[in-house]
Amino acid sequence: MTPPIECLFHGLSLRIPALILACILGSTVARAKDPEVVSPDVLPDGRVTFRIFAPRAESVAVQGLRHLPPQPMTKDAAGVWSVTVGPFDPDLYSYTLSIDGATVTDPSDREIKRYFTSESMFEVPGNPPILAAVQPVPHGVVHHQVYASKVRGRDAGVWIYTPPGYDPRASTLYPVVYLLHGFGDGEEAWIEGGRANTIVDNLIAQGRIKPVIVVMPYGHPVPLEGRKYNQGGYPARNTAAMQKDLIGEVIPLVERDYRADPRAEKRAIVGLSMGGGQAIAIGLANPTVFKWVGGFSSAVPETGLEAEFADVIADPSLRPRLLWIAIGKDDVADNLLKRNVAFHEWLGKEGIAHTWTVSDGAHEWPVWRSYLPQFLELIFR
Repeated sequence: MTPPIECLFHGLSLRIPALILACILGSTVARAKDPEVVSPDVLPDGRVTFRIFAPRAESVAVQGLRHLPPQPMTKDAAGVWSVTVGPFDPDLYSYTLSIDGATVTDPSDREIKRYFTSESMFEVPGNPPILAAVQPVPHGVVHHQVYASKVRGRDAGVWIYTPPGYDPRASTLYPVVYLLHGFGDGEEAWIEGGRANTIVDNLIAQGRIKPVIVVMPYGHPVPLEGRKYNQGGYPARNTAAMQKDLIGEVIPLVERDYRADPRAEKRAIVGLSMGGGQAIAIGLANPTVFKWVGGFSSAVPETGLEAEFADVIADPSLRPRLLWIAIGKDDVADNLLKRNVAFHEWLGKEGIAHTWTVSDGAHEWPVWRSYLPQFLELIFR
C-alpha cells in the first residue's frame, strides 16, 4: 500500500494517501491548462461567436437559435469548439449546445432561461436600445414574497415589481397588473425570459405609461402532472384553482402589503400561453374584479363559454374596458392559432368588444415581449 503523505493545509497537518494527492494535484494542473473561453461573444456587427472547451467531443453544435437549424461547430488544436453565427437583429435570444447528441446549456454563459429544459441566453444590443435592455433610467424594485396558500396546500412564491419612487409609507396608490406565465414556467419567467421589470422601467422613463405595480404569481396551483398541457383535464382543474388562489389569496396579500389601488378599474390581468388562457378565463368570469384583460398566444377557453361568461354576455356594463387578444401567425403550439380565431369569432357573435391582433412570429418570447408594452400602453386610461 502506498504510504500517506503529510502536508500542511491552512496550518493543519493532514495525512493524505499519495495516490489521492497525485490525482488532486494532477486535476488542478490539468484544469489550470484549460484554455480560457468566452461564450457567447457578441460582436459589434450583431454576429455572435459561441465557444466551448470539449477536447474529447466528436461533434458539437449550437441549436435553438430562433428559427435557424443547428449550427455545427469546429474544433481547434486546443480542443475549443467554435462557430460564428449572424448577424442578429437587436433582441434577446436563447440557445443550447448539442455535444455528441446531449443537449446542455453553455457553461460559459451565466444567463439562463428556465423551463422543462433550461436554455442559455444572450442579448444583441441595439441603437436605440431595445425596451428589454437595461438602460440608465430610474429602476423599480422586484420583491420575491412567499405566502402560505390554502388553495395549494403549501407555500407559493410571487414576484412583485414596484416602480421607481415607490414609497410604502406614502399615500399614493398604484394600479396593479397581474402578469401570468406559461405552462411549465415558474413565477420567475416574466423576469428572466420576459424582462418585464426592465420593460416597465423603460416605458415609465419614456412617459409611455404611468407607474404601476406588476404581480407575477406561480401559475401551477395544481402540481404539474407531465409535460403535455392538455392531458388528464389538467387545464380546467389548474385554472379553477388559480382563480381561487389569485382572488382569494394573492390579491388580498398585494392589497395588504403594497400600495395597491383596490378598485376594479385599477386592476388588469394578462398572461401568455397557459397564463393567457387563465387571464381571459379569470378576467371575464370576474368582471367586478378586473376591468382590463389580455392574452398573448393564449390557451383560450373552448367549451362552456355561455355558462362561464354569462354575466358579461347578459350585462354589457360588466364587460372589461379592454379585452386584448394577440397571437403570432406562425404559432403552431397546441393548435392555438385556430383556437384563438374561434374565440375571436365567438366574442364577435356575442357582441363583446375586443382588440384582435395577429402579428408576425410564433410561440416564443420575442413575440410576448413585444406584446407586453402594447397592452400596458392601453390600460388604466
